[in-house]
Amino acid sequence: MLSGGLIRMIQGLLAAAPTLIIGLFIASLFRYYLRADGTQKLFGGNSLRSLPQAWAVGMLLPVCSIGVIPIIREMRRQGIRPGAITAFALAAPLFNPLSLLYGLTLSRPLVIIGFAFGSLFIVTVLGLVWDRVAKKDENEAPEEERITGLRRLAASFIFMTRELVGPTGFYALVAGLGLLLLAAALPHGALQGEVEQLDPLAPLKMAGVSLFVYATPILTMSQLGMMFDHGNSPGAAFVLLLLGTGVNLATLWWVQANYGLRSTAAWFAVLFFCVLTIAYVVERPLIPPGIEPAGHTHAFDIYTNPSHSGDVVSLRKITDTLVRNVGLFDWIGGGVLLFLVSTGAILNLAFASHVDKFLSASEEVSEAVEQTGLNRRVSSRTVGWTCLAGLVAFSIVGCYAFYPAPSECLEEMSRARTEVLSGATSHDYERTLRWIPILEGWSRKLEVGYAIRRFELRPYQQMQTYLLRKKLELLEHAIEHATEFAETADEDPRAALHLKEEQAEMEELRSEITSNAVQLRAAFQ
Repeated sequence: MLSGGLIRMIQGLLAAAPTLIIGLFIASLFRYYLRADGTQKLFGGNSLRSLPQAWAVGMLLPVCSIGVIPIIREMRRQGIRPGAITAFALAAPLFNPLSLLYGLTLSRPLVIIGFAFGSLFIVTVLGLVWDRVAKKDENEAPEEERITGLRRLAASFIFMTRELVGPTGFYALVAGLGLLLLAAALPHGALQGEVEQLDPLAPLKMAGVSLFVYATPILTMSQLGMMFDHGNSPGAAFVLLLLGTGVNLATLWWVQANYGLRSTAAWFAVLFFCVLTIAYVVERPLIPPGIEPAGHTHAFDIYTNPSHSGDVVSLRKITDTLVRNVGLFDWIGGGVLLFLVSTGAILNLAFASHVDKFLSASEEVSEAVEQTGLNRRVSSRTVGWTCLAGLVAFSIVGCYAFYPAPSECLEEMSRARTEVLSGATSHDYERTLRWIPILEGWSRKLEVGYAIRRFELRPYQQMQTYLLRKKLELLEHAIEHATEFAETADEDPRAALHLKEEQAEMEELRSEITSNAVQLRAAFQ
C-alpha cells in the first residue's frame, strides 16, 4: 500500500514539474514586471468583467492545479478580489490551448466546448458567492522598489527558487499526498467498473475520488476520451474535470489557510453542489450515440495502486515502475525542479542576508542610463501586452511542436507498433503493456497534428484510429487474462485451455493490428 502510494505521488509530482515551473515564472512576472497596477488591470480590477476575464486568462495559461498555487498566492498579495482569484484558480488547470485541441479530437467537439462553458458558469457563480463570503484584504498591495535590467531578472529567478523551497513547495507536497492516500486505499483496478453510464451513483463516486486526485489537463483529456469510448458516465467525466483537475488537497489547504475554515466550507459546498447538479443534468444528453458500455475502463488505473496484492515490494520494482510510466518531458521537468530547489535551499541557508539586501537595495541609476540598454523602463501595460502576445505565440508554436506532422507521427507509431507486436509474439508481455499506451498516445497526436495542419479530420480517419485503440485494448485484456491463466496452467487443464485460447486471440489481434497499420497510413497520407 505504501510503496504503491509513494510511486503515484512521485509520478504526480514529476508530471506537475513543467507546469509548476511555468506557474512560478508567471508569478514572478506579476511581482516584478506587471506589478500591482498591471495585475489589477489584467484581471479586471473591481469591475463586473473580472470573473469572466479571470476565467479567460486562466484558459490561456498552461498550468495545472499545482502550478496555479504560486500565481494565486501572488494575486492575493497584490490585492486581487477573492472572486477573481477563485475563478482563475479553477479555470487555469482545466483547459489550455494544448489540452483543448487534444480534447476536441477525443469526443464530440460540442461536448468539450460545453464543458468549457459549464466551467465558466461554475466559476462565475462561485466567484460571486466567494466575494460575499470571503473578506478582501483591506491593506493595499505592497510597493516594492522598482527594479530594472539584469537585476530584475536575477530577482525573478531568486523569487522562483525561494518560493519553491517555501510555501509553494509545501503545497505541492500536500497535493502529492492526496495521490499517495488514494493509491494506498484503492487496490489495483478498483475503479474499472465504478463509473458506468446511467449509474445514479457514478458522479458521486467520482466526486469522492476526485477530492484526492491530482491530474494534468492533458491526462484528464485522455481520461475523458477513454470514458466516452467505453460508454462511461458523462456526468462522472464532468466531475473529474472540475474537481479532479481544477482542485486538489493543496487548493483546499490554501483557501482554508487564507480565508478561514468556515468560508472554505461554504466555498466548497457551493462548488460541490454546482458541479454535481450539472453532472446529473448532462448525464443523459451527452451519452455518445452508438457506443455500447464496455463494463470497465482503464482510465483511472493511474489513481489506484500500481501493484497487485501480494506483489513483492523492492526498490528495483519501484524504479522500474517509475521508468515505465514517466515520460521524457516529466524527467526533464523534474531535473529543472531539482535544480531550482537546490538553488533555493542554498540561497536560504547560506546567503539569506545577502539576498535580502540585494532585493531591498534601492535602484541607483541616472535618468540617462535608465533609458538605454537593459535598464530601459517600460510601462506595465507594455509588459502586459508583450507577455500576452508572447503567450499566444508560445501556445501556437507549442501546439505544432507537441502535435507533430502526420508523417512523423506515423513513423513513431510504426516503431511503437513493432515493439507491441514483437513483445506479444515473444510472450514478453511486460514489454507489450509498456508500449501499448505509447502507441495509443501517438494515435491521438496523429489526429490533432493532422487537424491543425489540414483544418479537417474526416470520419474515416477517426474510425481507423478508433479501431487501432480498440484492438490495442483487446490485446491488453488478452495479455492480462493470459498472465492469470499461466500461473496455474501446469496444474489446471482448464486454465491451460484458456491460456491457449487467449494466445490464439492475441495472434488474431496481432494480424488485425498489422492490417490496420496499412489502412491508417493510407488514410492520413
